[in-house]
Amino acid sequence: MIYTILKYLFFIIGVLAGFAASYDMLVQAYPDFGILGFTGWFVMTAMFFPLAPFYPGIVSGNWIFLIVCYSAFAIGVILGNQVKKSHN
Repeated sequence: MIYTILKYLFFIIGVLAGFAASYDMLVQAYPDFGILGFTGWFVMTAMFFPLAPFYPGIVSGNWIFLIVCYSAFAIGVILGNQVKKSHN
């Protein structure tokens, strides 16, 4: 039970890190975006959020989004495997 909760918590942290990196990209590209720009950003980020953390790292050297996103996903997968092992 605890592994399942932690697994989903780490997946949520990874997704939020991807969205934060993508929002940084949106603010740099369109500083005065409206509701249409925000909606388009949200849809595109939902499809490509694992790639979004690369942008701040490559452009400005801010690799923390990438580190948090991918390490959270890796920990989430490890915890998911622990859930499978504990049910057997």
